[in-house]
Amino acid sequence: MNYLPILTEAEIKYICSVIYIQDSVWYFKRYPKDFAKIMPGFRPTSLKNQEQVSALLYRSRNQAFISSFIEKHISRWLDEIQDEITLKTDKGESKESAWMQTLPFCFFVDNISIFFKLIGDEQPEQYVSLISASIKRIRDLDISHKRIKTTLSNKKSEVMRLEDDIRCVQSELDKSSKKLIEHSSEIKALKRTCADIEKLEGIVCAREQELDILKKKAQERDEYIQKLNDELSASKDAQLQLEIKIKEEIKQQRIAESIEQAASLKPRGPKDIEEFKEFLEYNLESLGVATNAEYYFLLKEHICKILFQGKPIIICRAAGMVLMRCVANTLVGSANVDTLSFVTDISEQQIHGFLSTKNRIVCLDNFIGNYNETTLLTICDKHRNKIIFLTTVYERTLFYIPEELLKYCIYLNLNRIEGFTHDHALTEAPSTIDEIDASYPTITPDIRWSSLLKEILDELGVCSALSTYKSSLISNEASLCCLLAFDVLPFCVDVLKISPFSVSERLNKYAGDKGRCSHKGLFKRWFV
Repeated sequence: MNYLPILTEAEIKYICSVIYIQDSVWYFKRYPKDFAKIMPGFRPTSLKNQEQVSALLYRSRNQAFISSFIEKHISRWLDEIQDEITLKTDKGESKESAWMQTLPFCFFVDNISIFFKLIGDEQPEQYVSLISASIKRIRDLDISHKRIKTTLSNKKSEVMRLEDDIRCVQSELDKSSKKLIEHSSEIKALKRTCADIEKLEGIVCAREQELDILKKKAQERDEYIQKLNDELSASKDAQLQLEIKIKEEIKQQRIAESIEQAASLKPRGPKDIEEFKEFLEYNLESLGVATNAEYYFLLKEHICKILFQGKPIIICRAAGMVLMRCVANTLVGSANVDTLSFVTDISEQQIHGFLSTKNRIVCLDNFIGNYNETTLLTICDKHRNKIIFLTTVYERTLFYIPEELLKYCIYLNLNRIEGFTHDHALTEAPSTIDEIDASYPTITPDIRWSSLLKEILDELGVCSALSTYKSSLISNEASLCCLLAFDVLPFCVDVLKISPFSVSERLNKYAGDKGRCSHKGLFKRWFV
């Protein structure tokens, strides 16, 4: 069916305006020769807008190439509309309802009267106007709905995008919060650092000031050093002379020290021994020692003999303190005697320093049995110019030391003399006796008395070396009796805890009841 002849020019123009430009260009490209006839010199692809194409279709509507194209579109549109209406009426809807659902979306929506003319269903103009207004309204609402739907879809997409952005922002915010915390900590640390830097700057400033002061002092010091160098240079000659003088003085000092050291190895004794004996008698008498006692002569002789041999004298503390004051008051003009008591951590240097003092008479208290005897004797041997007393608390202590010690020391026991058993005050005026280096006494043993002592000592169980040594000290019967009274016999009784008269037959023959010893009565009273 041909539709164009029944349409007015205005209606044809409307039809041309609603045909899609894409369909037109595609059709022109398919039939390029026919297109060249209606629009020579142009290509189909040069058509760029709807108005240009619509005008071309309308202008060439009477040509078969264009009219057939328009007719086909009208026919297809009507078929599509009819199919849609039939589909809805088959579902039980009315024709008007089917129109209202279909026509708003067809190509005739803006001129619905063309549709009714083309299908041959002439309707009253008022009805057509109503239908046209309705479908336009529906079309506009649909367009608006689609626009809103598109907008809504876009908004949803935008919301989703914004939510993603929010999540990203939140994530970034969380990261920023963490960084903020970290940066806050860093800021605090930096503030502390800044505070420290300020302190350091203050310190640096103070140090710079100190440095300036030190530079000034250094300059002053350099000037002072230069001055000293000048003075040093000026004094070098004097120093050389002084060194020569010092060397000479050192040489003299060494000579003096050698002399002093040699002197310390020599025992000293009274220049006049009889004078010493006389003053000793006065002091013994002031202690309450009976001058008419049987032992008195032996005591005085024995003391005068042993004091100046340069050997330490071992004596118990009680009697020793009295004897030391007596001897000091007689010899050096003072009864005071310095004493060094043993302590566990005492050193050789301390002992040597004590013995190196100017005191003539000294006392080492409680060293026997507590200090190494060999070391002690070695130290004492370097101070033979001293009268050294080695005091013990108990006589029995000597039982536990080697007997050979008594070869290098002198054992003295005055425990049986009343004047030495109590701490008597000295009433005798102090005296000073001139002394000289004493030569070692030459003793010529009397074989009779030395052999007698050797036999007695052997019977008492004294070792051979000690008995031989002590026997060599006997030059007469008096020296024998002195040694028996103040050394051998009291050593047996107080140290060895033996009765000498019960052990030694030779002693009984000499000093027993029938013996010839002039002091046998004394020995019997003291040691039996």
